[in-house]
Amino acid sequence: MLNGALHIDLQLRRAALDLRLYDRFLPDFPESKVNRAVREIARVWHETAARRSAQLVFCDLSTPTAGRDFSVYEDMHAKLFAQGVPASEMAFIQDFDSDAAKLELFRNVNAGRVRILFGSTQKMGAGMNAQERLIALHHLDAPWRPADVEQREGRILRQGNRNPEVQIFRYVTEESFDAYMWQTLETKARFIAQVMTGESNLRCIEDVDGAALTYAEVKAIASGNPMVIEKANVDAEVVRLTRLQSQHGTLQFNLRQRLRHSQEDVPRMIRRLEALRQDLGIRQDTSGERFVIQIGGQEYRDRGLAGELILRRATALRGMGTERAIGNIAGFQLCVVNTPMGEAQALLRGAGTYVAKVTDTALGTIRSVEHMLQNLEQTLAEGEQHLADTEKRITDLTGQIGQPFEYAERLAALRRRQQELTEALDLTKNQASAQLGSDAGPAVAVAEPDSDTLKECREGDWF
Repeated sequence: MLNGALHIDLQLRRAALDLRLYDRFLPDFPESKVNRAVREIARVWHETAARRSAQLVFCDLSTPTAGRDFSVYEDMHAKLFAQGVPASEMAFIQDFDSDAAKLELFRNVNAGRVRILFGSTQKMGAGMNAQERLIALHHLDAPWRPADVEQREGRILRQGNRNPEVQIFRYVTEESFDAYMWQTLETKARFIAQVMTGESNLRCIEDVDGAALTYAEVKAIASGNPMVIEKANVDAEVVRLTRLQSQHGTLQFNLRQRLRHSQEDVPRMIRRLEALRQDLGIRQDTSGERFVIQIGGQEYRDRGLAGELILRRATALRGMGTERAIGNIAGFQLCVVNTPMGEAQALLRGAGTYVAKVTDTALGTIRSVEHMLQNLEQTLAEGEQHLADTEKRITDLTGQIGQPFEYAERLAALRRRQQELTEALDLTKNQASAQLGSDAGPAVAVAEPDSDTLKECREGDWF
């Protein structure tokens, strides 16, 4: 039963590509997507002749096979030749079997010698590096997987392409099986997008991501139903505005968080500034010959000796993670401490606490302590500026918080229209199904082939 469904599926896909694949005696319809593609390919070929740009044509159906009555590849080749494209500038990738032959083909495409290359997703997908001169890519049919569409377009949308802008064409036949194919791609891409979001709190997603939305738009065009086309446009706008609304909500949350943290910082900053002013009032001058320090109850005026004693106290505390008061300097209590990371520090404690480095040398350590003492004015000035900046930030954040979403009314109107279209299309579908059941005889189920069946249906089978 599945093999029968697969055969019907392939027949419908072939008919959407070109009716002559169903019956080679049918006339060549001038507005078929094959003929439209030929005109676009020829136009691009002529317009880019000076730059010798290249094009890729993807078609998984009707590949060139010996003994076949009709091939879209050969039909397009003949029509392009009739429009002035030399046969030497066109190639079928199926004619190049070995890796060496394919490598030479890709070199010719990059060099502009072969300017139109036909191929299938399987033959012309991953591993092909012929992007240097690519200017256009043409999808004559739709593959089964979103990843296949990405593989196709990844041949032209990649680094190394000399063209800053490229063209991608997707050809569909209205009211054909193309609509079902793009619907399938849309459904699969939506599911993949839901899985790949990576949000742990996610339980349900209804929106379609950007790639899947493109499939929906192509499906709408193929359907020929203006309501379906309108719904695709409405869905696209709803997705875009919903994302903007989500970003607006996230921004408002972040603004409230920043405001709360800034408001909590202000009292702490004020207390630190008050402590700094008090400490500036008690600080004693230790510059030059006025230097004096008390360590272990004794006074020292030699900076080198003082630094050595601080180093010894700090070394004795290594690994203990504790703080110990060892003396006084300039009106401040002097302590040494080893941080949890094993870093030794000298602390100057007054109304506030100030940190100096314990370096590898005695003089370096005492210079660090004196530098901290002598720069309290700069520390105060920086703190006052930081407080002023924080208060200004609080004012700015307060003005931004609570602003409504700019497009709220438009999003609400679009959602109402989306619901109306959904209900109308469901009604139309039910009526069509009822009519099919009463007038058209038994319906034929079309199933997507599984992997085992696909192994039996390689390129060229069923045609």
